[in-house]
Amino acid sequence: MKVLVIGANGKTGRRVVETLKAGSHEPLALIRSPAQKDSFDAMGVPTVLGDLEYPIDHAVRGCDAVIFAAGSGSKTGKDKTVLVDHVGAIRSMVTAAVNGARRYVMLSSFRADVASESPIKHYHRAKGAADDFLRSIHEVLPEPLDWTIICPGGLTEDAGSGRVAVSLQTAQEPDGSSKTSRDNLAAALAACLDEPATVGKTFTLFEGETPLREALRSL
Repeated sequence: MKVLVIGANGKTGRRVVETLKAGSHEPLALIRSPAQKDSFDAMGVPTVLGDLEYPIDHAVRGCDAVIFAAGSGSKTGKDKTVLVDHVGAIRSMVTAAVNGARRYVMLSSFRADVASESPIKHYHRAKGAADDFLRSIHEVLPEPLDWTIICPGGLTEDAGSGRVAVSLQTAQEPDGSSKTSRDNLAAALAACLDEPATVGKTFTLFEGETPLREALRSL
């Protein structure tokens, strides 16, 4: 499966690319700057230039799946949060659907909610709006899209254990202290491509005791 990784140059996105490369899928890294190309060339991973604030049809064409691991970042303004995490995310969903990339895996947040009152509610509301659109995309587009939304806790740089805890409850979960390693998150984003039980599901992903594949099959 040829997989476009959006946000490939980020901390989680790069791990996703590495995981896909080591497995049975063919990653294509979406990058915003030519300066980012060399590191992917060294990995043997092809790249394509693109920006979520503009059409990315050229990047999606020929792909079987899209993994959205992008984010506006904590150092940008609220305008970029809207343009990337909300509008840009929806742009990528529509583009995937109309260009035949049927499988779509979204990296969200367990506090994503259009009614969020969190300290960074502009971010969580943007993510919530994008997630809501993805869940209802079939109502506005005739093209099918097999989607999955993963909602991790606070991200850490800890080595991945390969063991997680998953739950179909999302934004309303009260445990704000729950953590997710980027390694486990990247592994989950990639693994969802091959796990039918995750299609049409929104779930939280925290550190836990259940082997990742077993946890995903339980959804």
